[in-house]
Amino acid sequence: MLMWNGNNGKAYFYQSEFPYDVTQAEYGDKAYSAFVVNDKVTNFEGYGLGAYSFFRDHTVEVESGIRAPSTPGVTLTNSISVFLNGKGGIKHIVDEAGSSVQSGT
Repeated sequence: MLMWNGNNGKAYFYQSEFPYDVTQAEYGDKAYSAFVVNDKVTNFEGYGLGAYSFFRDHTVEVESGIRAPSTPGVTLTNSISVFLNGKGGIKHIVDEAGSSVQSGT
């Protein structure tokens, strides 16, 4: 997970995979995301941010691949979530927006 805490930042083409070998399905209950912009950030630009899932051992459902405050100065362009293989998936791309990715979708 990457946590962005500063203002006036930009991130280009970030890819992250959740751990393949989590020890329990409850991993998804901990609100982990691949890329998180701190709620106090008021100005940030993200381009091509991606979160990938391949939960090999347990059916894990992560709520959101990317989290960011809903603020006019925080923009995310071309963000994605990808199901690589395995069990479970990612429910939303950014916060509560965007389609889920899981086996069969």
